[in-house]
Amino acid sequence: YEKRLKKIILAGLGKAWMFWPPRGEVKRRCKINDRNDVHFGWFVCEQCGEHREKLEIDHINPCIKPSEGFVSWDEYITRRFVFDAKELQGLCHTCHKLKSKAENKARRENK
Repeated sequence: YEKRLKKIILAGLGKAWMFWPPRGEVKRRCKINDRNDVHFGWFVCEQCGEHREKLEIDHINPCIKPSEGFVSWDEYITRRFVFDAKELQGLCHTCHKLKSKAENKARRENK
């Protein structure tokens, strides 16, 4: 039951994250608002600078530190729901995937 409960909690936190105000600030910060731009309404990836139709909001400092792994729910929630949009970045799927892959590799190496 422990794994199942963890999945339920993570799903609920993910749902709440979708409406978290700093997340919305990052989306607005990355939005292309120039009506003359052919990509009007799209987003600019803050890492590679490419124009994308969709954007993933990423924590600059991961919610779970690769060097320590999962410590506690309190720490995870505190790191997940940062209060300053400067601690978040808007990344295209490719950049987010590469960053996550590197973080996951570091986690595996530190187990």
